Amino acid sequence: MTHYFVDNRTQPDGAHEVHAVGCKRMASDKQYLGDYFSCEQAVFEARQVYWHVGGCNRCMEEMTASETNRLAQLIFEFKPARATGT
Repeated sequence: MTHYFVDNRTQPDGAHEVHAVGCKRMASDKQYLGDYFSCEQAVFEARQVYWHVGGCNRCMEEMTASETNRLAQLIFEFKPARATGT
């Protein structure tokens, strides 16, 4: 899970951006949203405060890449199905 924040200031298009902790584009005037598994979940939460919200493109790309790497490292072990006699 990652900490997410929403900018209190608007972007030129009028949207408030949602950022993951550590994003260099995050404004100093921000509001803490909480811990979420994805940027999409944080954007949904931010819509409770601001109606026009968007995820930071940089944060969304980095999270997608890290989630992909995390999934690639998982090892799934499946036990063979036991044959049943009929």
